[in-house]
Amino acid sequence: MVSPTCSECARSLSASEAYELNAKIYCGPCVQAAAQRAKEAGQPVAVTRYVDKSICPRCNTYIGEGGGVAAGPVRLCLPCSEVVQNWPYPQWLKLSLAGLLLLLVFALAHGRRYFEAGKNLYRGEQLVEKGKYAEALPYLKNTMKIAPDSDKGALLTAKAALLSGDVYTAHLVLTGHEGGHFQNGDTAQFREVDALWRRATSALEEIEKAQKLEAQDGKEEEAAKMVHHAATVYPEFQHMDLLVNQFDAGVDFVNKNYDAFLARAEKEWSAIPVAGTASMLASALACKYAVSGDPAFRQRSEDMLAKAKDLAKDDKQSLDNLAEFEPRIRYRLESRRIITRTEYDKEFRSGKPAGK
Repeated sequence: MVSPTCSECARSLSASEAYELNAKIYCGPCVQAAAQRAKEAGQPVAVTRYVDKSICPRCNTYIGEGGGVAAGPVRLCLPCSEVVQNWPYPQWLKLSLAGLLLLLVFALAHGRRYFEAGKNLYRGEQLVEKGKYAEALPYLKNTMKIAPDSDKGALLTAKAALLSGDVYTAHLVLTGHEGGHFQNGDTAQFREVDALWRRATSALEEIEKAQKLEAQDGKEEEAAKMVHHAATVYPEFQHMDLLVNQFDAGVDFVNKNYDAFLARAEKEWSAIPVAGTASMLASALACKYAVSGDPAFRQRSEDMLAKAKDLAKDDKQSLDNLAEFEPRIRYRLESRRIITRTEYDKEFRSGKPAGK
């Protein structure tokens, strides 16, 4: 058996004072300098204790440098390798291992949903940071289904919802999280979402006031100004441009600018083909027929009324709105006279309140 020698200073070493680094043997002082050089050169710096591979560590039998059987960083003689490979582990240890494996399987099976929640939260957060709020929302909503008590998840979901114009989802998440309470209301993330929520609700309150105001004859321009202001406060609101367009259409109607009224109604119908926008377009076309007498406008108006009825057939609110709206449009088509809803109610409904 040959004693190891330091490859740096050539000093003969005992096994206990020898180290290995990148297949070379060093003494304690020299291995530190060699490790520093390896680090600066971008080489691996994994220093390990020297192991004499010519001696079996179990029985101390000399087996030579290439003899024996490799077992990790050491080499065993053939008899010892057979003993180790066939080691008779006690029954209690085998049963314990089996139990641990069962617990691992159980934990993995029941922890999978939480792993999925964490993965969705990570994906959603990455998309929020990139400003892709609508894309982030499905991932974050899935997170909240599994972990509804997560402050971070709730705030991220509310942020993504508010910045993609989905106030309803933000409301559900914020009020549904511990009754609207968060562990720390002084974090930057909480303050950001709180400011977004206040901005959104302020705009929606202004829109609600404008809707009530617009129901009064002569208040259309004032109502439209309020909606325009709401649009500057919370431009992210879904279909805010169409809402502004709708109120501006009311101003066009009052100012008898029926070409502009028709253009806005066409835009609404093209963007959202529902019973309400079909009725609005029928109204604008009836106005054009009333002032021009062109039968093409009348035919299109009647066609749109039919579409409105078909689209409203499964929706009670839409049917009620149409029941109020249709008689005024048909009066306009028959008489070619354009009057406000208040004037129509006074003449035909004895002042009964009506929607626009």
